[in-house]
Amino acid sequence: MDTYLCPGCDKEVRVGSRRCPHCNPPAKRRKRQQSAASGSRRSWEQDSAQDGLDLPGEDFDYDDFVAREFGGKPHRKTGIKWYWWATAVAVLGLIVVGVVTRGGW
Repeated sequence: MDTYLCPGCDKEVRVGSRRCPHCNPPAKRRKRQQSAASGSRRSWEQDSAQDGLDLPGEDFDYDDFVAREFGGKPHRKTGIKWYWWATAVAVLGLIVVGVVTRGGW
């Protein structure tokens, strides 16, 4: 049985345990209350507690929401500015000149 020292109380704890039994005693287990209707539902199905959250329904228009929330225009232009293109062409030109003057790679 492998053990390690608990950093909280410096006592040996079995590897794989969820908590130290010395400084974190196990919690009392509570029984879950299940109604007759909840026994047949799956865990991902909603219950009546989420009915009043006013979540968007099937008629939700995402494009309209984005236009209202952030305005119609993008916040910045996308693309590469002209001076970066000029820098790339200049660097490529210098590489080509260097390869040609040295006689190859």
